[in-house]
Amino acid sequence: MRLYAGLLALVLVPMALASEQVWPSKGDTVYISASFKGLVAASPVAGTKMAYDMPPCAALLITKANPKKLRWTTKDPMGGTEELEGPWLPRMHKAKSECQAQHTTDGEPIVLRDRDAFKMVPPDPN
Repeated sequence: MRLYAGLLALVLVPMALASEQVWPSKGDTVYISASFKGLVAASPVAGTKMAYDMPPCAALLITKANPKKLRWTTKDPMGGTEELEGPWLPRMHKAKSECQAQHTTDGEPIVLRDRDAFKMVPPDPN
């Protein structure tokens, strides 16, 4: 009987730890209810770069995540990367429909840019 209890614990403990993983983490796709302007990525033409704007709720792949420091690195559909710093979690969604609903309700957030890093200014509580 103890053998079965031990085997059960070996199966359930890793499952419980996996379910507590912080979202979003590396490899997750997120939809962010904010647009990004003036992005740059490598062009299909060798040696050139292309500039583009990304609309709200585009699918982004998390390539690095440090939720304790509120930092995420994303890769966009054009191949560019964006560094997100600060309170982005309320604007990150698992589904595009949820993202679009929030963007319709809350509008565009104020975003400050420093090179490839985007910092969202939290709304004024007043």
